[in-house]
Amino acid sequence: MPDNAQIKVWNELVGATWATHADHFDATLEPFGEAVLASLGVRPHERVVDIGCGAGATTLRLAAVAAPATVLGVDVSQPMLATAGRRAAAAGIANVEFTEADVGAHPLGSDVFDVAFSRFGVMFFADPVRAFANIRESLAPGGRLGFVCFQMPWDNPFILVPTMAAAPHLEMGPPPPLTEPGPFSLADPQHTESILSAAGFGSIRIEPGPASAVLGAADDLAALGRRVLEQNPAAAAALAAADPDARAAAIDASTAALAPHAADGVVRMGAATWIVTATA
Repeated sequence: MPDNAQIKVWNELVGATWATHADHFDATLEPFGEAVLASLGVRPHERVVDIGCGAGATTLRLAAVAAPATVLGVDVSQPMLATAGRRAAAAGIANVEFTEADVGAHPLGSDVFDVAFSRFGVMFFADPVRAFANIRESLAPGGRLGFVCFQMPWDNPFILVPTMAAAPHLEMGPPPPLTEPGPFSLADPQHTESILSAAGFGSIRIEPGPASAVLGAADDLAALGRRVLEQNPAAAAALAAADPDARAAAIDASTAALAPHAADGVVRMGAATWIVTATA
């Protein structure tokens, strides 16, 4: 099985940054998770696994819908899982569990869930067919899979515009091929369908998801300009490695790129996503 370099990424700088800014990032991504929930129709008593649960916002949301059943959140990022555990404890939510695991390397069991959910957590598998086969094996016959993933990078200005504005000031390597593990590895719907079919899923549906994203409040554009770079794995590493002048210039450029998109107190930009559902 190929090594998954994403485990290192999400356990070091990027994972720590996402844990630190979890409230901000979750606010941006919440509508995309809600779109998956609407497609899945999760019901009380259903056993649910949240793949790539991150800092746990989606796991806690699923726990409220599936109660009294326990929802399992799975991720490879120790910093984010620690935040998830703290959030669950603070909210007094008992019907959640979190575990650190790479679904591509560690099967989840057989017939232990009714629903598998993911909000932008399934694009990072080193061996996607094997990972999705493990997810399929964990579902009861007729169990449902639902996730949201990004369409092509050039169709996602909320990611591309601030990153490209900052890039001249940072030493960023070339982006990985689209089929390599990363945010856009499932951007091609035909490629995604072939993976899911090979993993044993049927009744595959791939439909457009939310078409815009609110990146945050417009009252502190400089802070937002920095956060949108820090949440991007490639930009975050380059930003951390840059000298202070280059770092400041990159953040200024990102901030300037966001400014035209501020209206009604928020920064809103275009997004392009797929809502994918399938049946075991």
